Parts: sequence; structure tokens; C-alpha cells
Amino acid sequence: MGMMGGNGGRVQKIEDYRGVVRAIRRAGRIAVCVHMFPDGDALGSMTGLALALQRLKKDVTLFSPSALPARYRFLPHYSSIRLKPADSSPFDLAIALDCASWVQLGKFHEDVFLKAKQAVEIDHHTFRKPFANLKIIDKKAAAVGEIVYRLVRMLGLSPDRKMAVCLLVSIIVETGSFRLPTITADTFRICAELISRGVHYYQLVEKSYWSRTRQEAMLLGICFSRVRFYNRGRLAVTYVRASDLKRLKANEEDVDPIADQIRTLKDIKAILLFRQMFDGRWRVSLRSKGYVNVGRIAEEFGGGGHPDVAGCFIGRHDMKRLISRTQKEL
Repeated sequence: MGMMGGNGGRVQKIEDYRGVVRAIRRAGRIAVCVHMFPDGDALGSMTGLALALQRLKKDVTLFSPSALPARYRFLPHYSSIRLKPADSSPFDLAIALDCASWVQLGKFHEDVFLKAKQAVEIDHHTFRKPFANLKIIDKKAAAVGEIVYRLVRMLGLSPDRKMAVCLLVSIIVETGSFRLPTITADTFRICAELISRGVHYYQLVEKSYWSRTRQEAMLLGICFSRVRFYNRGRLAVTYVRASDLKRLKANEEDVDPIADQIRTLKDIKAILLFRQMFDGRWRVSLRSKGYVNVGRIAEEFGGGGHPDVAGCFIGRHDMKRLISRTQKEL
């Protein structure tokens, strides 16, 4: 299979890959950081890239601005991902994965990225704000794991079983277990090669996507019971309070899959899931079945994402405004 796959439009991005390859080869100490509240796409692509960099004898440090979902603790290097900045000299290279803007890096934007000698962003979000001089942005990629796979190939490496596990987690989670319209023929070609590395696919998809905690199941029931419908049932809105998480001893990762479950309701065109944060803000998950560009709406409220999957943070006073804005699209 060719490095750029069958999509001829991506060939023009080859210079972007080459620029990042050169930066990696020159660097000795490399920092890799993901976005706040990292998901399987972020953590899978991060750990896969870390394995590749270590094979190149690089000194790699991994950072996350938020606590890690326990669901992905089986990934290599999971336990070595740092939640606090390192007290050390500036890194030769800092790489941001799956970040639509510098804001998603949290404290690591100032403490790691701005101090690094060179910075790179690798992403696939449709609605985003560039923040690094070097970048690989492929808005047609189904997951950042696809981009990392191509980068690994450009670095002259072949994925082994551990790396294949990481990159498959990225793709499985970001495509909703191969259900979203972002999937292309390249997605399946890449996955076929990765699975051929000796991956037990059934076990992997169960661990990374289909298994559910009791807390998640109870929160799902609560959210379904609170759903309010607008625009003759085309918009579904629900919420999770911080007190719900405290009462059920749940955490953020138990809330993450709920918006996609509500999306399965018949006749729904768009979904807004509001979750109250302990700092008083509300984190919003926006979903669409293609009739509404929720990525553009999220961008208007300081967030970003894709046309069908997006997110943002708002204050309580903006909740009604966001609902009204979404209604206008229906």
C-alpha cells in the first residue's frame, strides 16, 4: 500500500510530512501532548507515535492536561503520561496531537510548547485555529491515528504489534467502531495492515469501545430520562450535573459515550449534551446526523471539531443561546 493511500488529494501534503520528519530526525528530546479530556483517538495516536519515536532512539516525554480515562490503561506508556509540566530545559521539539487550538493544550501550551525550540501540530479537525509553524493537518483523515500511521511510514518504520494496537484504538474510537461517515477506503486498508501485525481485534474493540461501566449505564439512563425535544423532535437536549457524578462515584469518561448513544434515537438530527464541570462551567458535546454542521456552531462558542462531532465550554448563561442557535439550523 502506498504511504499516502489511494486519495490523490493527499499527495500534495507530502511536503508537510517531510517537514515534520526532518524536525523529528534533528530532535533529541521530544515532548508529545494531547488535548484536555483525552479520548481514544488522542491516547492511541500519542502512544503509537511514542513507540515510533523510541525506535528512533529519541528521548520522549508524554503529557496530558487532564486525567486519563482508565479504559485505555492497557495502552503502552499509559502509566508514564505526565499530568504536570516537567522541570527541565526546553524540549527540542513539541508535538501536539488531536488539538484544534492551543487552548486545548491547557497549561502545557505555555509550559512546554512555547518553550520548545520547535513545535508541530498533527490534527484532523475541520474547525480549528492553527498554532504551530510546522503542521500536518488532514481534515479527511478519519482519525489522527491514520495521520500518525503515514508519518511512521515516512520515518521509514513498519508498525509492530504494540504500535498497531495503539493506532487501531485511535481509529476504532474516533469512527465510533466504524460507523461514522469519515471512514474511507484508506481507513480499511490501514486497519487491515495493522490487524495483520498479530492484533486480537475482538478483544481490542471490546476493551477500547464496547465495554461499559455501571456508572456509565446509570448516567445514560439519567440522561435519557432528562431529554427534552425541540423542533418537532429533531433536536434532543439533555444534561449531567456535577452532583450526579459525585453521587454515582462516576467520572468524565463515564459521560463521554452518552451523546453518541442519544444520537441513535430515531428522527433526531442534532444532540446537545451539557455536562456541569466542578469549576462551574458547562462542557457541551454536540452531535449531528449530517443535517446540522455542529462544528461551525461549536466554533462560534469558542470550541471546535467536525461537522458531525464537536464540543465547547460555556457558562450557564450561554445554555439557552446555544440551544436557540442550534434550533435555527433545523
